[in-house]
Amino acid sequence: MQNHLAFTVRRSELRDGILIPKYYDPELGDAAELASADFQLCRIADLLQEGSAGSKLGVWIRREHYGSGFIPYVRTSDIVAWRIRPDFKKGISAGVLAKYAKKQDVKPGDLLMVAHGTYLVGTVAIVTKQDIPLLLQDHVFRLRPKDGIDPELLLAALSTRFVRQQVRSRQFSADIIDKIGERHLGISVPLPREADQCKVVSASVRLILEEQSSIQAELAALLGSDLRMTRERATTRYGFTITRSRVARRILIPKYYDPILSQDMETEEGRSGESWITLGSLIDEGLVEANTGIEVGKMVYGTGSIPFVRTTDIAGLELKADPRQGINESVYERYKRKASLAEGDVILIRDGTYLVGSSAIVTEDAVPALFCGGIYRFRSHDPNLLDPFGLLAVLNLAIVRRQMRARQFTRDVIDTLGRRLFEVRIPDPRSSLSRELGARLRELMQRKAAVKREIAKAIRFCEPSIPHQLRTRPGWSMRG
Repeated sequence: MQNHLAFTVRRSELRDGILIPKYYDPELGDAAELASADFQLCRIADLLQEGSAGSKLGVWIRREHYGSGFIPYVRTSDIVAWRIRPDFKKGISAGVLAKYAKKQDVKPGDLLMVAHGTYLVGTVAIVTKQDIPLLLQDHVFRLRPKDGIDPELLLAALSTRFVRQQVRSRQFSADIIDKIGERHLGISVPLPREADQCKVVSASVRLILEEQSSIQAELAALLGSDLRMTRERATTRYGFTITRSRVARRILIPKYYDPILSQDMETEEGRSGESWITLGSLIDEGLVEANTGIEVGKMVYGTGSIPFVRTTDIAGLELKADPRQGINESVYERYKRKASLAEGDVILIRDGTYLVGSSAIVTEDAVPALFCGGIYRFRSHDPNLLDPFGLLAVLNLAIVRRQMRARQFTRDVIDTLGRRLFEVRIPDPRSSLSRELGARLRELMQRKAAVKREIAKAIRFCEPSIPHQLRTRPGWSMRG
């Protein structure tokens, strides 16, 4: 395979007036030629049902419908590790769903692919029975395979680096966002030529999906509700009054004084039989260190392989396997004293509107890494006294997440918790209840880590062996 620092394209080779050099990257052709020895390369269009039945974008709905109910409105950031994240950020009512459901027609076995969104373009997931009903945002494709095409096999094949590189070569900027348009239909998908290998991949993916569903159900039971933790309790309320003496620090946000939440807190604290404390008291006692991260600047994005963890890299109580931005060693060394991550750190999103309050634990395979300024890092000074998994568990109890929502406020153009986070009351992480929750959560997170390894293994079965990393090259010329 040649190393293309620059290449030429004949005028006759131009397609649809596209003048983006990476679209014609000759290394993609070289890779396809090598892959064809062991894989059948099929265009996505040939694997899907005809027309819009096979590939269709979701729908746009007005913001006024956000939060009107508890049916998922699936957006690009809700697609993680082949599934729709259970703590999706926007819910809609049955009435809104009824208006669009027939037009969209999403069924179990359909695949989802992110169509717009720069770093997320090409991310894929599968719809399961547990996910229905739902509505898809207009930045997400619904892909429906032809009869006889195994959706589990196609899911793994679409996740390969071979396919992702083609996605990158086809995406383009439109206004302020990247998208792929209908160019995804021309992408070549590697399907193993050996039928037995296809069966192995499909069976493996099905087992992975079953384990994911099992883990989600057990997490929901552990944390006291299903994992739609950011949903306030559904109530009908026309208003409430508070005395002037209850107004704290001139805060005039009604939800900050929500009487339903206050009642539920009293009930929960009494029922648990454990002591509840503020998160800030753990810091005051010196048990936990709390810090925010730094901003390295976009100029160093993509300069290396050390993750720079941002708010969108947190989902499902863990860091995503493929953080979107990497930095080089020198940048890491410059900022590691202030903003490096270590195994056992608990990180929580401070800024970011829909993501505020989401948290995760840092595992051994996620370091070294830096984290951004919109995230709090909590580091236990004595893990034997204060188990990080116990802290993570209590931070994700439904009643605790509701307190975070009540304290969230808008600053400039983004929402934040600010230091109000430290007012949130949690079961004492040193208590027997929290230790038990932490031990069970640790086991479930270990199972989640095993699932990620199995996903990587399934993808490798469909990954063509390419002798060096594919890459797009700057510089081109066109001759007639």
